[in-house]
Amino acid sequence: MFISTDKKVPTYNVGQTIQRRHVSTGHVFRYTPSSGEGYLYAHLDAYQGAFYSLKLNRNAKEDTTSVPMNFTSTPSGSDRLGNNVEIVGHFQFNVDLDQTPLLSTISGATDGRTVVSLRDDVDEKGYPHLYLVLGQTHKNSNDTSMLILQLTKSSGRTSQEWCAFRTLPLDTMVALRGNADVTIYEGGE
Repeated sequence: MFISTDKKVPTYNVGQTIQRRHVSTGHVFRYTPSSGEGYLYAHLDAYQGAFYSLKLNRNAKEDTTSVPMNFTSTPSGSDRLGNNVEIVGHFQFNVDLDQTPLLSTISGATDGRTVVSLRDDVDEKGYPHLYLVLGQTHKNSNDTSMLILQLTKSSGRTSQEWCAFRTLPLDTMVALRGNADVTIYEGGE
């Protein structure tokens, strides 16, 4: 029904230790040495001066599918980007669409795995683009908005010219389409 992204995940560095700032979109990593929690992170991309990831529990790799705990953002000037991480695999999104979409403001999507579509935002075949609602973000002290990640894209656009992130005001009307989870793979595509 929809066209997924074409960002290719280089799987050759699974098992390697690299600095956080060098993690490619689509990789799953853990900080090393671990601070004790051992959380896994699915790197989404960089956007407006921050690196975004989904935070997953430490056993997420062993599960068939995993539900993100929340999303994280690390400012591009943070010392944390110099920390070492181990690449443990790569991930893909799984989308489970509801039979009938429900209309709501985007502020009604609070669980971090909700998939929505926007009015008049369709691909060239007329299918609605799908977005994962990550959660609220603050551009400044007076502006709270919802950060979303586009799971589909228009064909013909390359991954270099396409940005998957958007922010929307909390009162934006959306169609609640279903839920997403993540499957983690160790290597090879």
